[in-house]
Amino acid sequence: MVDRVANNFDDRRSDTRYEMSEDFNLKIVFSSENPGLLGKTISGATVDVSASGLRLALSTPIKLDSVLDVWVTLKQNNKKYFLTGNVRWCNESDVAGIYQIGLVLRERSDTITDLTSWREMFK
Repeated sequence: MVDRVANNFDDRRSDTRYEMSEDFNLKIVFSSENPGLLGKTISGATVDVSASGLRLALSTPIKLDSVLDVWVTLKQNNKKYFLTGNVRWCNESDVAGIYQIGLVLRERSDTITDLTSWREMFK
């Protein structure tokens, strides 16, 4: 279980957010809004995580509703998770050239992901 709780300023969230900075790689598997990014791999870091989503920091803006495959390796348990999600928001951070995105995790019908084991970590 993740042990560092983030401030939960938004009571509309269904899951508790936990501050966590972990390096990751993500691969763009579908994005009609970002055709130039299709098939590309982008490195970044997590900002916070929950059972249902991730806030990610990266050097490339990603348009809303893009579908991303993300490989996240957690240092605390040395486990690698393959996750898929939809971009719900993207904002430039206080650091020039760094963007934060909100990724809502979901299952895929065409590929097996680690979403179930990811969610188990938060119980």
